[in-house]
Amino acid sequence: AGIDMTDCDAVAQAWNPAAHWVKYNPTISKVRNRREDYFYSVPDNLLRFAPRKEMDWVEQSFAGGALPPVYYVTHHRCHAANAFFMSPFDEAAILTSDFRGEFESTTMGKGRGNELDIFSRQIMPNSLGMIYATFTELLGYEPDGDEWKVMALSAFDVDCAKTLNKLKQTVNLGPNGTLEVDQSYYKGAIIDQPRLYTDKLVELLGGRVGKPGEIANEWHHEIARSMQLLAEEIAFHFLKYLWEKTRVPNLALSGGFFMNCVVNGKIPEMTPFKNVYISYAPADVGNSIGAALYTHHQIKKLPRVQGFNSSSIGPSFTHKDVVATLTRRGIPYKHCNNPAETVADLLAEGEVVSVLQGRMEFGERALGNRSILADPRNNQMKDKVNASIKYREGYRPFAPATLWERAHEFFDVPEGYFCPYMEKVVPVRSQHHKNLPAIVHIDGSARLQTVRQEDNPFFHSVILHFGKKTGFPVVMNTSFNVNGEPVVCSPDDAVSTFFNSGLRYLMIEDCLISK
Repeated sequence: AGIDMTDCDAVAQAWNPAAHWVKYNPTISKVRNRREDYFYSVPDNLLRFAPRKEMDWVEQSFAGGALPPVYYVTHHRCHAANAFFMSPFDEAAILTSDFRGEFESTTMGKGRGNELDIFSRQIMPNSLGMIYATFTELLGYEPDGDEWKVMALSAFDVDCAKTLNKLKQTVNLGPNGTLEVDQSYYKGAIIDQPRLYTDKLVELLGGRVGKPGEIANEWHHEIARSMQLLAEEIAFHFLKYLWEKTRVPNLALSGGFFMNCVVNGKIPEMTPFKNVYISYAPADVGNSIGAALYTHHQIKKLPRVQGFNSSSIGPSFTHKDVVATLTRRGIPYKHCNNPAETVADLLAEGEVVSVLQGRMEFGERALGNRSILADPRNNQMKDKVNASIKYREGYRPFAPATLWERAHEFFDVPEGYFCPYMEKVVPVRSQHHKNLPAIVHIDGSARLQTVRQEDNPFFHSVILHFGKKTGFPVVMNTSFNVNGEPVVCSPDDAVSTFFNSGLRYLMIEDCLISK
C-alpha cells in the first residue's frame, strides 16, 4: 500500500501466544535450544514467581522506533471487535463462536461505545464449531471448509426425529448458556489424532461413514438436517442466556459458525433480539480487521471508529489498466457507454455474464464486483452455470441479489430489510417460487443480498435495468471463480478464468469481451 512501516501506530495480530502462559510450558521454557525461544520462555519462567492470569493481549516493543509495537490479541477478542466495532450499534450484545481460538470456542459479552465487556467464555472441547466440523467430516466432506455443503444438504425435508434425538445424547445444555460436549463421541480436541469423530459416534448413527465424492442420498440428508437442527438449538440456547444478561435489542455476531446463514436468518424470529449485525467477514479472515479494531479501542483507548460498512476495500483497476491487459494479451473487446445496462440486456436474453467492477470485495462472498450473474427466472440456469464454470454439487443453491427497496416484494421480509452481505437465509414468497426457480432452494428459501444504490451503484443499476426489462429486479449472483480456486482479483485473473471456462461474456469495467 506504499505505507512506511514506521509511520504506523501499531501492528495487530489475531492470535495470542500469551494465552498459553496460564500454565508453565516445559517443552519450550525448560529446555531452550534456541535464543529465539527467549521471547516466549523468559516470560513463562518469570510467571513462575507471579500469579498466572489470563491475558487478552501482549505487546512486543522495538528499540529506536525500528518497528511500531506489535500487539498479539486473543482470537475471540478479535472476533468480538469485528462483531461490535464494525456494527452500526452504540450498544449491543455480542456472541462469538467457532471451532476454537487459543482455547476458547464461544464468548458472550456486551459492547458499549468503544468498550467491550466479555462476561462469559467457553473453552475446548465444548465447541459448537467442532460439532459442525465433526459431522461435516463424518458425511465425507472436508471439515473446516465444506460446512457450506452440509448446510445446503440440511434443507431437504426428511424425517430425522430419531437421529436428532440420538445427537442430543452427545451434548448437554447447561445453565447460564453453557454447552458440554461428550468426549466419548467427539475427539476434535485431540489434535494429534486423525478424524474428529469416534467409533462410538459412528456406531450411534448406524455404523456408516460418508465417502468423499459420493452422491448425496437420504442418509446424508438425514444426518445433515439433524446436525443443523442440533446446531440451531445450541445457538439459540446461547442467545437465550445472552438476552437475559444484556436485555439490549441489538446483537452483533462473529466467528466462523456465523457463516451459517440459515441460523442467522432465524434469529429475529427465534429470539427477542430485534436487530442483528454480522460483518462481511465474520470468520478468521475478518480477524485481521478485528485485531486492529481491538487494538485501537481497547488497548490504545482511542475514540470509536465508524465506517467499516463496505466489503469493497480490495484492489481496483482503471480503464487504462484494463485496456493495457487486453492489448498485451491480444484480446478484442467492445467499449460500452453504459456497462450496467449492457449486462442487464445480456442477462435478460438468457446469457451468463461475468463481471469485474470497482474494488474487490474482502471476505468470503462476491457481492457484485467479482461476480457471475444470471437470470433467476430460468429453471435450468443453475445447471447451466454449474456446467460452464462452477462445477458444484447440484443440491447447492445460488444466491439472489435484489434491490434493497423492493426486497419485501419477493422475499418474506419486512419492508426496508437490510441484508447486504448474503449473511442470512430467508423464505422466498411462495407466489414467486415459480417465477424465480433458479434461486429458490429445496425448502423454499434463499440466501439473500439486498443492494442499495449508495453502496454499489453499478450492481444496483444492473438489477434495476434487469427489473425494468423483465418485471423482476432480482439476479442470480455467485462468485467469479472456478470451484476450488480463489475469486478473481485482477483483469488478468478474470481473463484467464473466462477463457478456461464455458463463460461467453465478461464485462471488465466498461470493456465487454465475448466468445
